[in-house]
This record gives sequence, C-alpha cells and structure tokens, in this order.
Amino acid sequence: MIIKKSTGKKPLISIITVTKNSQKTIEKCILSVKKQSFKNFEYIIIDGKSSDKSIKIIKKYKNFINHIESKKDKNLWDAMNKGIKASRGKIIGILNSDDFFYPKALSYVKKYF
Repeated sequence: MIIKKSTGKKPLISIITVTKNSQKTIEKCILSVKKQSFKNFEYIIIDGKSSDKSIKIIKKYKNFINHIESKKDKNLWDAMNKGIKASRGKIIGILNSDDFFYPKALSYVKKYF
C-alpha cells in the first residue's frame, strides 16, 4: 500500500519516520510533527508491514501525511532509503517512531540551515 499526497510546492524539509509495530508510540510521533510551528515541510512514513495497529493509527492522519508506504522491507536501512527516495525537500530529517519533536524543532532547523 502506498498513499501519496502532493503539496504542490517543493518543501524545504522532508521528515521521514520509519516504523514497524509501533502502535504504542507512533501517534505521539505523528502529532509532534503535526504541531510544528514551521509548516514548509513534507512528512513521509515508511511502515515495514506492521502486524499491530500501527497502520490503522497512521491512516487516521493520512490527510496530514504526504507519503505513506506499508510494505515489507529488508531492514531499517532499506526502509530509510525508501523514505529518502520519496523525499523532495532540501533538508532531510529522520524522526524515529518512538521519538517526538518539540513544537519549534523545525523552526530551529530552518534557522541553522
């Protein structure tokens, strides 16, 4: 399954989250990206064919996420490379599925890049 949503304009930042069976943490991760004060970014989630409720949670936010892919991958690095290939931003950031951003994280990234 692949879901793509184009923003029209090229984003400055691409945020990639790679996940597999992260139902306990993925929603907090997604919400932390959604709550960013800086908005010129795209969000990409690569799911390794989760067997828990991760993909159900991810689909709940499909209108916010620019690219969702849920396919079996070889390993973490294969999944990250899929995310990088799907990205269009000048700056690429990796946010693990059990991590989160503070609300101004991407503003700081923009400032320092």
